[in-house]
Amino acid sequence: MSLKGNILPDPVLTDSDVSRAEEKLPSDEGSQLAESATLPSEFNLCSTLVLIGAFLALFCSVGFVNAFGIFQEYYSTHLLSNKSASDISWLGSFNVFCMFGTTIIVGYLNDKHGPRILLTAGSVTIVLALFMISLCKLYYQFFLAQGLVLGLGLAFVVLPSIAVVPRYFIRHRGLAMGIVVSGSSMGGVIWPISLQHFFGSVGFEWGVRIAAFMMIPLLAFAILTIRVPVKSQTHSANDLIAQPKSNPDIYIIKNPILILLAAGLFLVYLGLFSPFFYITSWTVSLGLDANMGFYMVSIINAASLFGRILPGLWADRIGAYNIMVISAGVSGVVCMCWTESKSIGGIVVLSLAYGFASGAVIGLQGACASQIAKPHQYGIVMGFTMSILSIAGLIGSPINGQLLSKWQYLGLSLFSGMAMLLGMLVLILAKLRVNPVFFGKA
Repeated sequence: MSLKGNILPDPVLTDSDVSRAEEKLPSDEGSQLAESATLPSEFNLCSTLVLIGAFLALFCSVGFVNAFGIFQEYYSTHLLSNKSASDISWLGSFNVFCMFGTTIIVGYLNDKHGPRILLTAGSVTIVLALFMISLCKLYYQFFLAQGLVLGLGLAFVVLPSIAVVPRYFIRHRGLAMGIVVSGSSMGGVIWPISLQHFFGSVGFEWGVRIAAFMMIPLLAFAILTIRVPVKSQTHSANDLIAQPKSNPDIYIIKNPILILLAAGLFLVYLGLFSPFFYITSWTVSLGLDANMGFYMVSIINAASLFGRILPGLWADRIGAYNIMVISAGVSGVVCMCWTESKSIGGIVVLSLAYGFASGAVIGLQGACASQIAKPHQYGIVMGFTMSILSIAGLIGSPINGQLLSKWQYLGLSLFSGMAMLLGMLVLILAKLRVNPVFFGKA
């Protein structure tokens, strides 16, 4: 009894069937939706394995970046105590810049050659970078290992893991993207707690090395399971939307909707990670339980886990752009209220609210970008968006560090919140280009 015959039924379409469908549905989006209707289920064994693999890849990559608050606090009190908060934050900012800044190139390579070779190169680089970090003593060494090498390795893991998902899902794209991106939230919950425990029990050097050893089997699973659908002699509906082209169309980056989306997310990202990076030091500065301060990063990411899955489900019903706009606005408002929370209970409530709202912003950017592109352009549009966001990641955290030095946490929270609200306004313009009806699905 064959596995495919029982678990992975492929509806067979002839070339004439495809031609008739294309004549009836001239638009790419309409064509994709029609093709999705022929599928009995988008969740089969193959697509589920891809989801799990992509989830684990994001867990090891972006999830580890989300734990930078632990490194920020540890460096400021131990290894780099002679450096300012702004100097240390450059490590995280440059890491994010390298992770996102090279994704337009990685996206092109992904569309042209597929994800496996990129995932392999990125996984090896990440593990090597962590071993390098464990040996670092000086600031420039941390900058090269954690900022540059780790960041480049992350780029080759993150983009292919995200770009493969829309090739399998149309009807449930928002939910699928939310599930995958929630891997970074799960990592943001697990890694801070684990690193804090490792640093206290076996020291910084072996703590980072243990993290590297933990990643090896997870990244190996991702490499083995993440792939684009294989084209068969009889074309299935999945095949029609999934095949990469030898020469991906890069002119999609001129799409005005994509430009507005990238510009809006750029402004949002200027302030989006401020609570992730500074919630621990804020808690400690109030004289509250230091151990609880370290757990705040995990609390934010735990809420972000649900904020990436549930809004993805809602996005499939009322539109990814609509949910993105709402989430960006809520994130900005909550961030501006940051300094009003001066007790453990208040900070926990703020962390939960902010984690949920910001999680939707992160989880839906891929769904928004892929909505305006053809399947063979997914890597390009996501890479372009992430490359723009890399600039925000590069300058945002150091700006926040300077604001913290001069105007304390109030200035930090106001700047971050206002940047997100301004980004929300630009995202509204993008939404209206998708659907001019203000409350219409988009």
